[in-house]
Amino acid sequence: MEGEGMRRLVVLVGLPGSGKTAFQKRHPEWAAVSKDAIRREIFHCNFTPRYEDVVDRIFASVLVEVIGSDVEVVCVDDLNLSRSVRSQLVELALLSGREAIAYVMPSVDPDELYSRVQLSLAQLSASDPNISVADFDRHRFDMLVRSYDPVDMREGFARVESAEMPPDTTLAATRREVKGKPLRKKRIEKREPLPLFVP
Repeated sequence: MEGEGMRRLVVLVGLPGSGKTAFQKRHPEWAAVSKDAIRREIFHCNFTPRYEDVVDRIFASVLVEVIGSDVEVVCVDDLNLSRSVRSQLVELALLSGREAIAYVMPSVDPDELYSRVQLSLAQLSASDPNISVADFDRHRFDMLVRSYDPVDMREGFARVESAEMPPDTTLAATRREVKGKPLRKKRIEKREPLPLFVP
């Protein structure tokens, strides 16, 4: 296997709905660090601006701990759209003796991606009553589209790969998964996050 014996930091790059998490799940041997998982497991939501500073701090702390472990592959499952964000990850990989590899999601029409995001949120709403699902408006999505910096080898990655789209992650497939499940528009009562630190 290519790169066997070399510890790696895999950086997924792509807009919401582009298939990053589906791609990561095809590699269960990877240790994945994900802001979405932190939001859902600790704060019981998909996105709430007032928690984002804490989400970022938890994410950074967990990533430093995992990247310093002896696990062979650490995967950063996040948007990683800007060069500045990716350069910090490359630097962290180098400091920890890991090879940094970028997997870039395939280019997809923004309208298709936005539809996938909306259906994914509907699926999350239908499948987990404990998660407060916030709307993801088109303006916010378009801002992310405009912020994307294409990945360049000069950023310091050992390799830049095009990630293959997992099978059946099309909009039609997502619709099939959601079809027949009751959709809840506005959710459960407000929930406070779990306390992170006890004085």
